[in-house]
Amino acid sequence: MTTIELPRTAARSTQLVAASQRATHDPFAEIDWDARPLDDHAYHLPPELLPLFGTAAWESMSEDERMAYSRHETSALLGAGIWFENALMQIVLSHLLEIPVTDPMHRYLLVEVADECRHSTMFGEYIRRSGTPAYAPDRPVMIDESDGGRALSYLLVLAIEEYLDYANRLTMRDERVNDLSRQIAKLHVLEEARHVSFARSFLSEVWEQLDATAHEVVRDAAPVLVAEIVSLAVDPAVYDELGIEDGADIARANPHHRTNIVAGLSKLTTFLTDIGVIDDAHRPTWASFGLVA
Repeated sequence: MTTIELPRTAARSTQLVAASQRATHDPFAEIDWDARPLDDHAYHLPPELLPLFGTAAWESMSEDERMAYSRHETSALLGAGIWFENALMQIVLSHLLEIPVTDPMHRYLLVEVADECRHSTMFGEYIRRSGTPAYAPDRPVMIDESDGGRALSYLLVLAIEEYLDYANRLTMRDERVNDLSRQIAKLHVLEEARHVSFARSFLSEVWEQLDATAHEVVRDAAPVLVAEIVSLAVDPAVYDELGIEDGADIARANPHHRTNIVAGLSKLTTFLTDIGVIDDAHRPTWASFGLVA
């Protein structure tokens, strides 16, 4: 079990357990799954978030084709979301083996795992109803936790949560978007805010206790791993299914999509800069991956 003392994170964990008791959401009780069909005349993500938005391929689509494309992209994003939740739960369950049950972090992390399970069932229900293939990343969920006192693992947790939160907040407020998609996004935002709070507290407190060698391990690995996470936002299977030639390549090269990546990670990269993970020596690497402006 870990011998690292994290008093700030322990105190935050106690607060988050109390917050979870006040507001934990059951997607099968709180979401009206039959409110509107998923093949209705509406977008399922804000158009500006779609990877092809603004390209020649986008301009060649009819409005109905764009809306259908948005439904496929939403299914792919939620399929990646299930992959993400599995990765997060692997990190947390492995970490739980090191934490004494008397530590408030132990209880909170069990609550977080329960949240992630509900989110995956919610994502899966959308995909089942969407009329699309069951899109999913074609790579195994493998998390390397060998160095950095778990700092790198929770950095990845934070990257996933912040990137999805950016899309969710725009989705839940956009009246052009299907009601079911908006309800899913809102529920996810409400609970993921607690997960972000824990990851930030843990990472910042652990970072202070790492030595210079561990700092360099995290600084070197972080942009590579975050870039891999972000790459899952474009699923080539979507474009194959819809017959959009070179669609994935067009999406990845799309300046508008690349701007969305920077915006989606901006809270993360600002935080990492503030605590010293992104320093002057490593910022050019983050920029070379298109993760910061």
